[in-house]
Amino acid sequence: MTRRPLRHLLLVSVAAIALLGAACGGSSDDEATGDTSADPAATTLNMAFTADMQVPDPDIFYELEGNQVITSVYEGLLRYVPDSPEIEGALAESWEVSPDGLTYTFALRPDVTFQDGTPMDAQSWIDSFQRRLDVNSAPAYMLADVVETAAPDPLTFVVTLGQPVSAFLDYMAAPYGPKAVSPTVLAEEGGDDFAQTYLETNSAGTGPYFISSFEPGTGYELTRNETYWDAAPYFEKVIISIIPEMSSQRLQLEGGELDLITHGLPVADVESFRDNPDFTVNEFPILLKTALATNPNRGPFANEDLRLAVQAAFDKDALVEQIYQGQADPSTQIYPKGMIDPSVALDPDEFDLSQLEAAVAALPEDERSVDFAYSEDEGGTIPRLAETIQTTLAAAGLDVTVRAMPIAEVFDLVNNQDSAPDMLMWTMNPDAAHPDTWLRIFMNTDGSLNWLQCSVPEADELMDQGLAATDQAVVTDLYGRAGDAIVASGCFTTIADNKEIVVARKGITGITHQLPTSYTVRLKDLKEG
Repeated sequence: MTRRPLRHLLLVSVAAIALLGAACGGSSDDEATGDTSADPAATTLNMAFTADMQVPDPDIFYELEGNQVITSVYEGLLRYVPDSPEIEGALAESWEVSPDGLTYTFALRPDVTFQDGTPMDAQSWIDSFQRRLDVNSAPAYMLADVVETAAPDPLTFVVTLGQPVSAFLDYMAAPYGPKAVSPTVLAEEGGDDFAQTYLETNSAGTGPYFISSFEPGTGYELTRNETYWDAAPYFEKVIISIIPEMSSQRLQLEGGELDLITHGLPVADVESFRDNPDFTVNEFPILLKTALATNPNRGPFANEDLRLAVQAAFDKDALVEQIYQGQADPSTQIYPKGMIDPSVALDPDEFDLSQLEAAVAALPEDERSVDFAYSEDEGGTIPRLAETIQTTLAAAGLDVTVRAMPIAEVFDLVNNQDSAPDMLMWTMNPDAAHPDTWLRIFMNTDGSLNWLQCSVPEADELMDQGLAATDQAVVTDLYGRAGDAIVASGCFTTIADNKEIVVARKGITGITHQLPTSYTVRLKDLKEG
């Protein structure tokens, strides 16, 4: 399958610090005077992004910052049960998969319309699938094996694959998965770019909100979709401002100008909010992992014994508690926690710094220098973790230089190996809850984000077999064995499984989170009081 090209985790933007509109602090005039019986039509929710999102086009968007918009404006056939890798219906009420894993039949939800009033039906899904393939941007890989789509009746959508893809249902539920796009918009605004120009600042989905304003560098406004097929959202407006500095976001949350912060607060700031009765700290499981990659192609970590010794060099329990203070769990397997059976693809469970000391002692003295880079982290956690790891490596006899690497450079490493460090620390997310969307992207020989170009052919073959398998037990076994092979290579040392932390002012309720959808709560579920 064609895998996605690079995407930015966070695009560091020199954006103006501004709030859209005159609304403040998620309050209507009635709420500001203490009247909690305010008409929901008058309510506004205020939040912020640290950087501009990519264009809000569901067939192009492929980041973390901005999931809040895409998943509120557009919907897929399926979605994930909150805080779970289980899949449930969204615009499809039910689905069936043929025994050979090639045919997927989706029973669509009746009486759903797009925000422009166009009915959502099977033909609109045929058009939406075709549009994703025509645009052919990064998320198009999820439809690479589709050979035919059909609409035997208006509420039945049939997809035929050329070969089994065990991740296909996860693709349909993923935040980056195919979304329903209005065929009326595609017909009227299609032009010569499949409506890409129009969807740079507008929306055409079925979701609980639509984009009413999109101003890069300043912010975005979402407005409640009054014809939404499900229960109407409580908040009529959602104002999203671009505020790069987390210190500024914190001050605005404390001052009532923001209602919640979905990510990025430093550990100490989160802990201070726990002690403040005017705010709630909400923790959720999330598929987001911190790991070290070592460069097997040159430098000191071309030595396999040294790579394997690094895996045993850290007391993860103590390290994670020291740095994350309960806001992450020590890693126990190569996959993000909650993605796969926790008994497979296990990390080495030994903590033995003497192995690293012995491996370093066996190196010539002129081969003990380590260029250690880390991807920039807006919360400050990664730099502190890097310094602690540097101390451990130095104690074993390595001469370690630590440097921050701009995120854009990290994402370009696969194209620029001359600037690749000896060791890289990063925190990343998979595309979905299926193990292929983690291992293949970051650890396959041809993985688009296999930054230090580790190659484990045995694991590659097992991934391919797992993707083509149709029995879930077989899928788990194959990806478990692929993970074991990756661990045995010594190329990766996983450190922590992060938790999603959402801090909200007291009174914001209905905070709902989905496991693979980072930095995002379901706006339609939020309420006041």
